[in-house]
Amino acid sequence: MAEILTIIAPVFLAMMLGYGLGRRGLFDESVTPALMRYVMLIAVPCLLFHSIAVRPLPGGHEMLMVGGYYGALALVYIASMFITRFIFGSSLAEQGVFALSVCFANGMFIGYPIIEGKFGPEGVRLYLMILAFHSLTLVTATTFVMERAKAGAISHAMIRATAISVVSNPILMALGTALVWTGLEIPVPAWLDRLTGLFGASAAPVGLFAGGMSLAGVSIAGDLRPALTATALKLLGVPVAVYALLHFVLDLPPLWVGVATVMAALPTGIIPYTIAARYQTAPRRTASTVLISTGLSAVTLVALLSLV
Repeated sequence: MAEILTIIAPVFLAMMLGYGLGRRGLFDESVTPALMRYVMLIAVPCLLFHSIAVRPLPGGHEMLMVGGYYGALALVYIASMFITRFIFGSSLAEQGVFALSVCFANGMFIGYPIIEGKFGPEGVRLYLMILAFHSLTLVTATTFVMERAKAGAISHAMIRATAISVVSNPILMALGTALVWTGLEIPVPAWLDRLTGLFGASAAPVGLFAGGMSLAGVSIAGDLRPALTATALKLLGVPVAVYALLHFVLDLPPLWVGVATVMAALPTGIIPYTIAARYQTAPRRTASTVLISTGLSAVTLVALLSLV
């Protein structure tokens, strides 16, 4: 238990520090988005390249792990839309935001240091393979749902804009570069390995601090029933679905199942709230889900890490 608390405590303390300083207004409002952009445009791509380019090319079974993870998420995503439609009478747009809140994990900020502490470098490599497709799959799917709800149809311009955003995504560019690099067995120069390692090492602490600051701007409000339901599905339903598919159906190695299950059990990230605010669709409920799931995950993750 002491070892698990050693892994978990610094993660949530770093977020609490960002949250506390954000609430006190010690930083200008422009600081948080600037730090977020740094993490997503520089630190995370460097971390991906540094972790993958120096290791063997992923095999088919490893990609089966990635496919299995997102296959489970697809089932939960669809089920979540039906749940919020028939239980809460939600509109199509509200269904999309609810499902994204259930499936979208705070993977980079909270997940990375936990995976590194629990599973080591090999666990990080597997984790980053899953994480690289996180926004691509979930945000893209939700954007299509939201646009369909708004306009009643998906336009060619929307498809074109989505394709451009995928191609220009810095995380996917870093993943593709790393996979090509290791596939061609090109040695990574010491200076490049050192450079990407330095920037990559800043991804988790800066991301946790910035994530805490971003939470300082939201509060628990609105109808809490959907938020509590989404939190229960996020912290319990998603990891159960991922574990069941990867362990019982695909029979993958324990390390792979453990990494994927822990990622599935992470709390809701801030992205669902930004999308809800952009489309003016249940932003208060989504903010409540982010805050409640983050707080409760300090307990559920301790319990899960003691089992895997």
